[in-house]
Amino acid sequence: MANFRDLMLRGERYLWRVMRNFMPRWTIFLFDEFIVVIAFVSLWFFRENIAATPSGHFIFKIMMAGSIFAITAILFRTYHGVVRFSTMVDLKRLSNSTIAATLVYTGIAVLITETDIEGDWNITFNYWFPGVLGMMVLAGQFIFRFTVRSFFETFEQSNNSNKIRAFILGSDTDSIFLGNHLLADRSSPYQPVAFVAFRSNQVGKVVNGMPIISATKGFTKHMETYNAKTLILYRSQLEAMPKEFYDRCIVEGLDLMMISTFTRYDENNGVAAPQINKIKIEDLLGRNAIRMDRERIEDQFEGQTILITGAAGSIGSEIARQVVMFNCKEVLLVDQAETPLNDLWLELIATGTKISIKPIIGNVTSQVKMRQIFEIAKPSLVFHAAAYKHVPMMEFHPSAAVVTNVGGTKIVADLCLEFGVKRFVMVSTDKAVNPTNVMGASKRAAEIYVQSLFLKQLEKGVENPTQFVTTRFGNVLGSNGSVVPLFKRQIESGGPVTVTHKDITRYFMTIPEACSLVLEAGCTGNGGEIYIFDMGDAVKIYDLAEKMIRLSGKIPHKDIKIIETGLRQGEKLYEELLATSENTIPTYHKKVMIAKVRTYDYDEIHPEIKDLLYTANKYVYPMEVVKLLKKMIPEFKSHNSKYEALDREFEANLKTMQPVPTANNSK
Repeated sequence: MANFRDLMLRGERYLWRVMRNFMPRWTIFLFDEFIVVIAFVSLWFFRENIAATPSGHFIFKIMMAGSIFAITAILFRTYHGVVRFSTMVDLKRLSNSTIAATLVYTGIAVLITETDIEGDWNITFNYWFPGVLGMMVLAGQFIFRFTVRSFFETFEQSNNSNKIRAFILGSDTDSIFLGNHLLADRSSPYQPVAFVAFRSNQVGKVVNGMPIISATKGFTKHMETYNAKTLILYRSQLEAMPKEFYDRCIVEGLDLMMISTFTRYDENNGVAAPQINKIKIEDLLGRNAIRMDRERIEDQFEGQTILITGAAGSIGSEIARQVVMFNCKEVLLVDQAETPLNDLWLELIATGTKISIKPIIGNVTSQVKMRQIFEIAKPSLVFHAAAYKHVPMMEFHPSAAVVTNVGGTKIVADLCLEFGVKRFVMVSTDKAVNPTNVMGASKRAAEIYVQSLFLKQLEKGVENPTQFVTTRFGNVLGSNGSVVPLFKRQIESGGPVTVTHKDITRYFMTIPEACSLVLEAGCTGNGGEIYIFDMGDAVKIYDLAEKMIRLSGKIPHKDIKIIETGLRQGEKLYEELLATSENTIPTYHKKVMIAKVRTYDYDEIHPEIKDLLYTANKYVYPMEVVKLLKKMIPEFKSHNSKYEALDREFEANLKTMQPVPTANNSK
């Protein structure tokens, strides 16, 4: 019994070796030649008589036919393909080779007949003999390849019980190619079962044994019929996918797997294998990603010394990563956070860049420290990303918001002017538009000062003035303080996921996109502009939470609850970007615009900024700091905050300042 089990195991191992390896080319060649011999012998006996005895030159006739078919096979490379993966291309080669061999054989037969060579040397038999022989050979070779392929497909299907049954989106050439590849790839964890098409004229057709089903009619039923819970698609298909279909996939709990390109080479079968990954929340922004125009900004960085403030933060660190891709001279990384700054420094060094990278621990609010940096390094380009950005925290500490966001910006901007820096690029936020909180108001105050500083240079007629540019965008996915990392932590811990309000919406972009905008728009401006980015449609935070829960394989409200905690101090339901034709100016890029905003005279705004900073540095009662902010920025209206009392106070003062109607002027 034991010997029998050993024998079975050896047989199984041998079978697996055979299944794993491809048939050698010489084996395929010999099989095809064997088919030629069998076809010739069968046809000869049929022609002569089953009982006939082969003549003396019968072997020569077989060798001649075999040689002719062998030469054409070599010329057309019919044996180079992998039998189990035979396609129409392989069958076309076989057809061309057989037709060529038949014509050559017919020509030789006619030649021998015309020369009146009789007896055993006559190989024609009848003029139909070569044609019938060719058809028999071609049919035999077709059957051979079909049988081998069918056997392997049956074998693979019997071993696909552990594979993930999946739909493939689309029925175009790329999708069909992907489906064929996944069917043939034993190492793939996916078993394609059907193609999903949006066009009704394609539905019902069958491609390589897989049907094309509708994406709009009966899709839920198809999921049950085929027992498929995965949809594989290309990135380009994701960007063009109708929102209704995407929402349906999410609701039905369908796992969305994305493939960008065939980037990995499989040494086992010699074909490119697709990299298939689960769709991330970053892929679901509902718009095409912004792409950096490298050529537009390469000249700006060539041989330059670049200073980045807030370099250890989410935006600053990504700016640094993208900057070192250009041929600049030196990059200065300034931040007060030691550990993340050190991590970034080591990361950039590990890239093997030849650019000089210097980490500097320093605070932008320290004029002495920043002056020291400018005196020694003399940067030509400055990217100012240092800021306090958490809305609730700045509502509690308005002085800190003003000192850092306004004061720090003023110090760096003034030094840029003093040391003749070519370009200053400030990172701002959409919360600066009609601000409802201290953080947004402080960033708007910084925008005002930077813009007025540039206009002051123009008034003075300064030659080669420092070009002060501001970039303004919404929330970035994955940044410190973003809802996405918070939701991920809450989902991993089993919930609940917390949102402040069910109707709250925000604009989103990825960190690389945001930094591409900072580099490109910032380095192409002429000075004084506030660049904003068309970020597509606003995203409902509540919907974002549901999508993230489903992407994690859980069911919202069942596996993980979503609860509302109420709006935080200073938080508003809807953010604004001023992305309309009435309040923006188009630029070289259809997604990048220049905001039409009120400009301020430096001589008027500078005393207000100084007064604001003096008050904030005294750490007096926060109301005084916020009051000065509201005086400087009339559109600053607090939401869900104790500072709403100041708005009511201002409104009351305005009413008392209006003239009281009299009996005479009331008529």
